[in-house]
Amino acid sequence: MATQPRQAEPSWAEIIPPAVRVQMVLVVVLLGAFYWGVIQHGMVSRWTNDGNWSHGWLIPVFSLYFLNTQRERLAAVVARPSYWGALLLLASLGMYFFGAWKIRATYVQTVSLVGSIFGIVLLLGGWSVMRIAWFPISFLMLSIPLPGLMYYQLTFPMRVFASKAAAAIMPVFVDGLHTEAQAVVIDYMMPGSAPGQLNVEEACSGMRLMMAFVTLGVAMAYLGERSWWQRGVMVAFCVPTALFCNVIRVTTTGLFIVHGREDLATGTPHQLLGMLMLGLALGIYAVVGYILNHLFVDEGEALAVVHTGS
Repeated sequence: MATQPRQAEPSWAEIIPPAVRVQMVLVVVLLGAFYWGVIQHGMVSRWTNDGNWSHGWLIPVFSLYFLNTQRERLAAVVARPSYWGALLLLASLGMYFFGAWKIRATYVQTVSLVGSIFGIVLLLGGWSVMRIAWFPISFLMLSIPLPGLMYYQLTFPMRVFASKAAAAIMPVFVDGLHTEAQAVVIDYMMPGSAPGQLNVEEACSGMRLMMAFVTLGVAMAYLGERSWWQRGVMVAFCVPTALFCNVIRVTTTGLFIVHGREDLATGTPHQLLGMLMLGLALGIYAVVGYILNHLFVDEGEALAVVHTGS
């Protein structure tokens, strides 16, 4: 029996009518002009100068890629503009002015940008389009740098956890090594050597890896045919995976220092170790995805297989 040739996916020119394209161009120009200062100083500047948020450059690219994978679904729906989008847009603009004039918080202004995008999509495309586009838009939130106080509140517990875990693990690999963790400082002593200290700096707090891991985990959860609970499990694994990889990183760095190889604990070797941890995280996510796909089968899929077999 001859198989039907696979139809080509519709192009964006086929999905978006000419009149809507003109509206979208005008909206993008106006939105870009209105938020230009926030985009430049609240996002691009941090992406460029702060290594903790250097992954932000990739987030809009991934969002557009996710949206591009949904072309067939978008071509199948009928856009019905919703005035709820206008209300959401007005609320987001109000949030922008509140952040600019009342509390002077760039983070609030930047978050309002994502809210404005939600409002525009809902206004022009309606709920049928929003059900498809919500994730690519929400994904943009991962590119927004956190305020300094929030950053500290998140990183400090991770630094404490990493220092305590590393202090417990290091003596396993070094005979006679005695370690004690106090907050983010690890005191260590080797027989016949002077005592020393290891300070788990903010760069090693895991925040940089955490944001990259969360971005990677959310992206892998979204890609592929998975049920909502499977995607939820993969997203939930982001934090423990980041903590696990960070403990390995801090422990390895501590062992380098204890053995007198400070050259391997700083600079390029330290950055390469972080990249290896990112690869380890990718492997963990792949294993979790494989387990979810092969050990847990949705009831509907199981019934379909039984019906086909019969």
